[in-house]
Amino acid sequence: MNTSTEQPAGHARHRLLIPIDATAPSKWGIAHALRTHREAGPVAVCLLYIVAPVHHWTVRRFRTEPEIHRHFETRSRVFLEEAAQPLRDAGIVCRCVFREAPPVPGILDLAEQLGCTAIVMPEPGWPDMLGRSLARRLQRARRDIPVTLVRPPTALERAT
Repeated sequence: MNTSTEQPAGHARHRLLIPIDATAPSKWGIAHALRTHREAGPVAVCLLYIVAPVHHWTVRRFRTEPEIHRHFETRSRVFLEEAAQPLRDAGIVCRCVFREAPPVPGILDLAEQLGCTAIVMPEPGWPDMLGRSLARRLQRARRDIPVTLVRPPTALERAT
């Protein structure tokens, strides 16, 4: 699933990849993109819903591969469109992508393919003392694309 607005992404100085899921922290990157757009100029955003391939026999026993893919693709559409709306309302170029791939290489590969200037992830916080969060694993992967860790938006940012 790919959707975009009219303005070409090459026009933007900042090209952000923001992985999205059903959790509230994954949406923190939206506030970061809006703030960057206001303060630092044109931004283009790629929202990514990534799903690790399902190999577990308890799922594969009752669902075919196309059924599993359809389920996650349909589910991703809801999350991606919801996350894209405030960006589009602000005039930010926004592309929505669903991908089945192992999360770390899938995110990094897409960021490289799209020429992203940063990957925006929620800051893991204290429960991640062992460094197992997706954000920390992306940082350790040592590719040329920086991983920007963001905190929850302030009350003022949520109101605007």
